[in-house]
Amino acid sequence: MQTKYWVIGADYTDFKFEDVIEGTSRVLGPYAQYGQANTAWREVAQESRYRATTRFTIVTDAAPAR
Repeated sequence: MQTKYWVIGADYTDFKFEDVIEGTSRVLGPYAQYGQANTAWREVAQESRYRATTRFTIVTDAAPAR
C-alpha cells in the first residue's frame, strides 16, 4: 500500500491551538508524494503567514495494523 499525504489546518481561537474556529478547517490531498504535499503546505502557509493563529501540517494515512 502506497503512503498518501494530506495537508490539514485551520484557524484557531488563540495561541493554545486547541479550539478550531468553526468553518475554517481545510484538508488538501491526498498526494502520492511528500514533495507534492510539501508544495501545497508551502502555498497555504504563505497565504496565512499574517494570521498568527492559523496552522497547517502534513499528515500521512494510518499504518496498517499488524
